Amino acid sequence: MKRKTSPGTVFMLVLTVVVLAAAAIVWARLSSGASVDLSRLKTAALPLKDPPAETERITDPNSEITNSAAATVSPKETATPEPETKKMTVSFTGTVTFDGEVRKNCYSLDAKAFDYYDIMLPLGRELKADLNIVFLESILSETEKASDIIADASAAAMLKAAGFDMAACGFGKAYEKEGAGIRETRRILEEAGIQSIGTFETEQEERFRIVSRNGVRIAFLQYTDTVPANRRKSMTKQGTGFAVPAPEEETLAEDISKARAMGSDAVIVLMNWGKTGKTPDKTMQTIAMKAADAGADLIVGNGSRIVSGAETLTTQDGRKVLCVWSLGAALSGDRSNIRRLAGMMFEVTVLTDHGRTAIPDFRFIPLYTWKFKQDGRFYYRCLPAGGTVPDGMDAEQQKAMKRAAESVREYMKNTPAEERSVE
Repeated sequence: MKRKTSPGTVFMLVLTVVVLAAAAIVWARLSSGASVDLSRLKTAALPLKDPPAETERITDPNSEITNSAAATVSPKETATPEPETKKMTVSFTGTVTFDGEVRKNCYSLDAKAFDYYDIMLPLGRELKADLNIVFLESILSETEKASDIIADASAAAMLKAAGFDMAACGFGKAYEKEGAGIRETRRILEEAGIQSIGTFETEQEERFRIVSRNGVRIAFLQYTDTVPANRRKSMTKQGTGFAVPAPEEETLAEDISKARAMGSDAVIVLMNWGKTGKTPDKTMQTIAMKAADAGADLIVGNGSRIVSGAETLTTQDGRKVLCVWSLGAALSGDRSNIRRLAGMMFEVTVLTDHGRTAIPDFRFIPLYTWKFKQDGRFYYRCLPAGGTVPDGMDAEQQKAMKRAAESVREYMKNTPAEERSVE
């Protein structure tokens, strides 16, 4: 009996033939390089997996591609920092000069050399400021013969050993050896690790130094009003007036303005002015007001070799500026008067806080130049006059030191400065 082919079987055979034929066509086109239009093929869409939960997203910080949602982190609230007050302390010590008896008695005939090294060491323990400045009224030289104006180069080592960082070198006879004397003095100080201000080698130099300590920037300037008129006239004619700047109103305004523009928080002006042994005169008062009006925050002077007190000046814009007229002598061969043996170290604190600057307190230490004899030779020591009496000081010298301290206190009693205790 002949079996009949079912309709289902026929359908499957036809479908198989169609599929094989389509496969043959695709294979033929692929082999020939012809393109295949896949858009004509109808396929069922495959179901996608649900996206990973938020905690499953990639958050590896080392991954170059990070899910944006995972990369977004809510910033934590931080407290506003308290204003930061920065401070810098500065000390100024009176005139040091190697004249007269100091020079003669500090020369060793055996060694054929000057021995200044120990003279100011007793003061070193009081030089605690961030920056310590001394007024130097001597030209330093390695070759010139020592005199009342010229000191042996070893004097720089003495200043460094005591703890000084900067020397104000402008004084009436700073140009006595012209440019060569200024160059050599600056070089000797620099090699000893001491910066200099007040004398310059070229007109292109800035007439100030900006020193930064503890985040506070202070500009220091020095001017000299004691250059003899004939010397100043000659310097001006030669075009070398820049070497020892005079405190002219235009110069003060230009220098202070430039120092401010260069980011100085405070400007301190040092002056060499006045006459030896004399109190402040009208010329000094006029110069001081010009410096204050030009923008100085503090004025510190020397030149008269005696302590002359201090005064608070009121500028045209209402600012209060302290002017210390003279720090006196810290080391000098002149022992003709107790005031010539009495000097002063003056110390200030400069505070800055978000662009505001203040000098809230002033302190002073009376100084005394002690002269004593040992083994047939005289020696000198610069001492804090209010401190402990050193071993070996006789009764007469003790009385002299006490009078020196009282002299300084007398001239500073009506000023804003307070005496600082010493070790």
